[in-house]
Amino acid sequence: MIAAVSIGDHLATDAIGKNERLIGNDLVASVDRVVYSASAQSRANVEVLVGLPCNAIERKLAELETRLLYIRAVSLVENGRLYCSSALGSVDVPLSAYLNPKPGTQAIALLGQTPAQPDIPVLTLFMPTSGSSGVLYVIEGEYLEDVLVHGVRYGAQRAAVAIEGSGLLDDHGRFVAGVNSGDDYSTKVTSHAWPFAILVASSPRLIMQKRWSYRLAFGAVGLLLDGLIGVLYLLAFAPRRLLLSAVRRGLKRGEFHVVYQPIVAVADRRIVGVEALLRWRHAKWGPISPSVFMDEVESSNVLPEVTRFVLQTALADMNGYRLTSPLRIAVNIAPRDFERKCFVDEVAAAVRKLPPNVELVLELTERFLLSDSVRTSAAFAALKAEGVKFAIDDFGTDHSNLDLLKRFPFDYMKIDRQFIAQIDVEGADLIMGVVALARHFGLQVIAEGVETETQHDGLKSVGVPYAQGYLYQRPLKAQLLAEAFEASTAMTS
Repeated sequence: MIAAVSIGDHLATDAIGKNERLIGNDLVASVDRVVYSASAQSRANVEVLVGLPCNAIERKLAELETRLLYIRAVSLVENGRLYCSSALGSVDVPLSAYLNPKPGTQAIALLGQTPAQPDIPVLTLFMPTSGSSGVLYVIEGEYLEDVLVHGVRYGAQRAAVAIEGSGLLDDHGRFVAGVNSGDDYSTKVTSHAWPFAILVASSPRLIMQKRWSYRLAFGAVGLLLDGLIGVLYLLAFAPRRLLLSAVRRGLKRGEFHVVYQPIVAVADRRIVGVEALLRWRHAKWGPISPSVFMDEVESSNVLPEVTRFVLQTALADMNGYRLTSPLRIAVNIAPRDFERKCFVDEVAAAVRKLPPNVELVLELTERFLLSDSVRTSAAFAALKAEGVKFAIDDFGTDHSNLDLLKRFPFDYMKIDRQFIAQIDVEGADLIMGVVALARHFGLQVIAEGVETETQHDGLKSVGVPYAQGYLYQRPLKAQLLAEAFEASTAMTS
């Protein structure tokens, strides 16, 4: 048995290394795409500006920068000095403050900060036009951080991007000057396109899981241990089963109801839409927050029943009140809904029964990534043909994914409340960037969680068209929605 366990340990070590290399290769490909997108798009249009006076081209440079993904700023370099920036206009900063390329060669570097913005990590990329002249691209470190977070989701405890002799940026956005890749990371995968490497270290949980699985496979007592693990598995997931059973019972007993939070036009605070929010009042325990049960519901077989309940309830409420002005109603769904064969038919049937001046919007949260499958794409296309709109919810949190905006035809982008809360401190520039990104993809922006007049004024100043939050209206029961909507319409007419 000792020999079998030793063999299992050896094979487990190989499997862990293979998994880390797979994660590393995937992250390398993602960072390659970020750097390539930043440097390739509109590159020719930027390079022709090198050498021209800044006062003559700074507006043109700023306009070009807005079309480049992942870029914080583009600067023109003449004789080794930055003289014109898309963000700051005319500047005079040595190129060596960012990196030290050999004459006529491209170079990249990681920095913990820039002269313009301290303590904000970035990746800098210099593309020469001649000698010590060229274009300097500054890529947001947050984009690299978001890429690295995906590696952590797939079993890595830590992931980092490193450039030898420059620095290291990890999945928490921490920057370390210089590189000592052998200390804290077990696997290093080097890019073939650019001089950087991805460093990966597996989580203790994954390592333990791999080692135990191989020991059990090669141990003489595998059958007995499999039985024990099966019992432990049932015990561990019993609370989840009980919760889902309670949700099913609650649906049958009428413990669930739907409330509606208005969405207003920022310009005049007129109600233009509502978000349908599921609420649960348990017969014994009273109100239960959606955060307690929705994560489990969205990954279970109870999801179809819950989605169907919200759709049917919202349909009945909209048909129960005569609304004289157009209104859009947003319903939250999960990517797993798209995997159901009947989902498209259910939504299409609901849309056809809505009043003619009511539009359905389906909201998908970013914390679940849509699979790029034929069925998902077909579902989007079929529902768009029925007049359904789509919104990406909580944009900018956890695992921001620009690929979603490219792959699927969203109509709205909702900015999470954590960014709105900082708009009067330092978040205005970030929200302006999100608005610019949304415009690039042809999306309308909705701000969530607006609670103060200062936040409202800030959103208005940066051009956010729609918002929702307690400042305007708390979630309403259906009986009060029509009155609030009509009052809003009358107030702005």
